[in-house]
Amino acid sequence: MAIHIVTDSTSYLPNGFAEQHNLPVVPVKVSVDEVFFREFVEISPDVFYAKQKAGAKYGTTQPGPEDFIAVYTKLLANPDDEVLSIHLSSRVSGTLNSAYIAAEQTDSRRVHLYDSRTSGLGLGFMVMQAVKLVAAGAGIKDIITVLDGMQLRTHIYFLVGTMKYLIKSGRIGKAAGVAASILQIKPILTVKDGIVDVFERPRTMRTARDRMWALIDQAVVRGIERIGFHYVGNRAEVEAMQTEFTRRTGIPSVLSQLGPGVGCHMGPETVAVVIVNNVV
Repeated sequence: MAIHIVTDSTSYLPNGFAEQHNLPVVPVKVSVDEVFFREFVEISPDVFYAKQKAGAKYGTTQPGPEDFIAVYTKLLANPDDEVLSIHLSSRVSGTLNSAYIAAEQTDSRRVHLYDSRTSGLGLGFMVMQAVKLVAAGAGIKDIITVLDGMQLRTHIYFLVGTMKYLIKSGRIGKAAGVAASILQIKPILTVKDGIVDVFERPRTMRTARDRMWALIDQAVVRGIERIGFHYVGNRAEVEAMQTEFTRRTGIPSVLSQLGPGVGCHMGPETVAVVIVNNVV
């Protein structure tokens, strides 16, 4: 019997991880001027962001059930095998619903679905941990118990150059409360209970960046299990931040670009850090 881990492309795993571990990644879809593409497969992030910046109409949609059916059917060819399919928050995407429909149409007893209640490396780190646990011989229930614990220990903090992308996308969640004052503050945003929320409300970007570093330093003191940095169209800026973190701490970290499935809602100047603490 084997357990197969499946995820979607908004996990934004480190380069090569999926290939190294033979991990199926179902791509979400993005549109450019009403033409849909599978992110990373049919359009690269940089090409998409260039078109977005040039004024193209854009949007996103979840994979269809047929995309998951193809993956599940292949993985369940052995009647003793099972699938654990781990996906971005069901509160911001219909991806998990598509996976549920696909599970019902293949074998719902052997396809287990998990709502990470997050996205990006918040999701990606859970997927990486699940792969590690499978290799160690853990069962589905034990893996889910570990992932539930990771949800409580995972923290995402991010800054956006402008709130306009989040407002336009409708993915703003509880952060809608800051929309009326976006010219006066530069909020540190987070993901809470599966949706975007406001963590703090600094009034300047410099103060916000200083506060981000304070949050990272506090996490280091508590103990970090995993940490990653996300960029959108600003790799040099975020890579410099990662380099500074390495200089300060010597702790390994991940640098990952947000693909258009998530990044188009945040804007090209987004800076994000994803931290999994050792303890809650």
